[in-house]
Amino acid sequence: MNSLLSVGDQIESGIYRFHSRFNRVVNFERHGRLVSVVDEQIGPGPLNIVLRRGFSLSPSEGERAGVRGPFSLQGSGAHCALKVRGTLLPSAFPPLKITTSSVVFAAQRFPFTPCQRYHSTLNFDPGKLHHFHHNLSIFGKLLTECAPPKSLAFLLDETRLKNFRSGFERAFADQICRGAHQVFHGHLLDGIRSLKGCGLGLTPSGDDFIAGLLIGLNLLQELRGQAFQPTADAVFSAAEGDNIFSNTFLDLARRGLLFGRIKDLLIKLMTGSEASVRKATGKLFAIGASSGADLATGFFLTVHEQSRPVERWCQRQPMDRMG
Repeated sequence: MNSLLSVGDQIESGIYRFHSRFNRVVNFERHGRLVSVVDEQIGPGPLNIVLRRGFSLSPSEGERAGVRGPFSLQGSGAHCALKVRGTLLPSAFPPLKITTSSVVFAAQRFPFTPCQRYHSTLNFDPGKLHHFHHNLSIFGKLLTECAPPKSLAFLLDETRLKNFRSGFERAFADQICRGAHQVFHGHLLDGIRSLKGCGLGLTPSGDDFIAGLLIGLNLLQELRGQAFQPTADAVFSAAEGDNIFSNTFLDLARRGLLFGRIKDLLIKLMTGSEASVRKATGKLFAIGASSGADLATGFFLTVHEQSRPVERWCQRQPMDRMG
């Protein structure tokens, strides 16, 4: 059984140096561009290499380690470890090597064929707009009811502000609200600069919101036939900073390149049942402490024509055309 499940369509051949390690993810970098080796729970993406959970060491690797069997990645930093049958084995990650037909990761080669390439783009049928808007209202309701307590869903339901109690948390919420007010009230790029880098975490909440906004702009371009790409490019330029994770994610969103969970959600919004929208939304919300929900909030506010709860909280007028 092939342990490699998919290779992102934006991954180019070359040698990538080790960058960082997180739970279920090992990141590699080349020319300021990240490529991530992930397990199947994380799922596919434009720059993801997805390996089956519990795949085994090759015989030669097993002999060198003195054990055989399924392994997982443990630890952090440049010297992570392979965990084989409960035993941690020290191992520094060598460079990731990618060709047009194989991936070499942790000294093991994984061949792949064109059919294992994940396709990150999505074509929408404008004829399904009525169904989309119906499902979008369901999605908005799920944001207010099911998003993590300290996500940006307070922009849709101000009662959620009770979850932000400390001085830092209140200041954070105020800055997010000011940025959202500017974005949807005629000062788009000023708002983006206010949101940029706002919050904590690998990708701050403000950056996740901007990524959702960019995905929304690309969707509007598909559905309405309007040229939003110049706007998306300007938003990306204003949002780009020193965070390689945010920069990578924002650039993909700018170009309409979708990771698996958001692509699945958009498909369900366009063609799915209410139950399928709920399931896809739950999977998106499961990303990070609030990253998935923060992205979802930016996306929803961008594609939704009227967002009255945000108008009350931010004291703004109905959302006009973005441009």
